[in-house]
Amino acid sequence: MRFELRIPPLLLFVLLALAMWLGRGEERGSGFLLVLATALLLVGAVLGGGALLHFRRERTSVHPIRLQQSRVLVTQGVYRISRNPMYLGLLCWLLALACYLGGPWVWLGPLLLLGWLTRFQILPEERALRARFGISYVQYCRRVRRWC
Repeated sequence: MRFELRIPPLLLFVLLALAMWLGRGEERGSGFLLVLATALLLVGAVLGGGALLHFRRERTSVHPIRLQQSRVLVTQGVYRISRNPMYLGLLCWLLALACYLGGPWVWLGPLLLLGWLTRFQILPEERALRARFGISYVQYCRRVRRWC
């Protein structure tokens, strides 16, 4: 497909966060939403940071576009919770931003990130990882959910 593995997930995250910021209304999240935003920021940092640490420890590529550079199937740590903890971390951060900004339109950002990443990043990655790691990857997919 034309858009598969074309836009780096971090760039998509930045563009959506910017659009959410520019499209924010006058209202801001308060009380519970600010507590939730803080929790989501922390969860996103733990997921994304933990995933990066495991990739670095295994000395494998974190590049989301050049999947052929993957040397090792990482399945420990946060990868026991989600097959995509880096993307889940980005989603948590956009959800945190939506909680902070308030208003109905900002919630489109996390929804667009979820849909785009699933269709144009994760599904092609899964095909590539299945081809590269075979039955090991298939078994991993049976044990661990795509998002969480």
